[in-house]
Amino acid sequence: MKKIHHIIGLMSGSSLDGLDIAFCRFEFDESPKKGQVQWQIIESTTIPYPMDWQNRLRKTTSMSAAELLETDAALGRWMGQEVKKFIHGKELKVDLVASHGHTVFHFPEKGYSLQIGNGNHLSEKCGLPVIYDFRMADIAAGGQGAPLAPVVDEWLFTDYDFFLNLGGIANVACHTKDGLVGYDVIGANQTLDALAGKLGLAYDKGGQIAAQGTINHQLFESIQQIGFFQENYPKSLDNQWVVKNMTQPILAFNDSIPNKMATMVELIAKNIGTEINQLLPIAKREKHQMLVTGGGTHNTFLMEKINHYCDDHLEIIIPKKEIIDSKESLLIALLGLLNFYGVPNSSPTVTGANQNTLGGVWAGDIINLSFGT
Repeated sequence: MKKIHHIIGLMSGSSLDGLDIAFCRFEFDESPKKGQVQWQIIESTTIPYPMDWQNRLRKTTSMSAAELLETDAALGRWMGQEVKKFIHGKELKVDLVASHGHTVFHFPEKGYSLQIGNGNHLSEKCGLPVIYDFRMADIAAGGQGAPLAPVVDEWLFTDYDFFLNLGGIANVACHTKDGLVGYDVIGANQTLDALAGKLGLAYDKGGQIAAQGTINHQLFESIQQIGFFQENYPKSLDNQWVVKNMTQPILAFNDSIPNKMATMVELIAKNIGTEINQLLPIAKREKHQMLVTGGGTHNTFLMEKINHYCDDHLEIIIPKKEIIDSKESLLIALLGLLNFYGVPNSSPTVTGANQNTLGGVWAGDIINLSFGT
């Protein structure tokens, strides 16, 4: 008998563009198995953060413990209210909500990662069971707790060898002969958007401003020499690391915004191309296709540069807009589904953990939670 599941996935990205909401349908026989789950993103949207929330979230890393806890609770309530409005506006029947939350700290080497947007407050406001806090189980098992994106690649996108997510941080994944590998590569949209912000823009549409600039080789080399870019996987990046080592130095550098944007695009593209080309020999298939998602996919200039640096034998696939924009929310919904069935939802080959883990903490009425057929 087919089992059908309707789950909302929530994602708050590091670029602070807003809260991504995706209402997803999953269907399979008895229990989920890799490559055998039918799925659909039925409805999706992005709720822009009001300016007061943007400013508040930018300050979270310097807040006192009390202020951070208060913000965690308030963000959970705001998310719950937005989810409730989304459900009522679309007249949806939802089984549960899976929320990534908004990352404040990510220091797996110190044993912790913090995503705020309290699940209990979220559940109370939207009136549904909520699962959240997906990273800590993996970190406790010695893993990076990141990236999470390769999980959805391994389960739902089995026709491709390579995956590139161009979010606030760019990460790659690859189906190899020995299993899935994936890791963070470089800060991406959050730095490009910070540069655009200096011109009073939310982002550089299509990369038009960057395309007018000239690469500053001094700036390029100063960033490229950072040790992280020479490290082997598994590895992950923290938003604060990107701000300290990329965004702030680039903003402070004495050059025009178009030139700094052009330099940043070149950095992103070259590092991605280098990593992908190094993975090609161990890829599972001989015909190499790379699925590209995330907001950066809409940056035409960046995509041209990535294509330039990647091997000619790699075909770049750009999917439908709903997958580009909502794949991370789909991922979070999938993580919640897997947890409900007791299926490990992290990959040790990606994170470096010493075992499979079941990430996620539940809130709300989970005793009576059951899925329809």
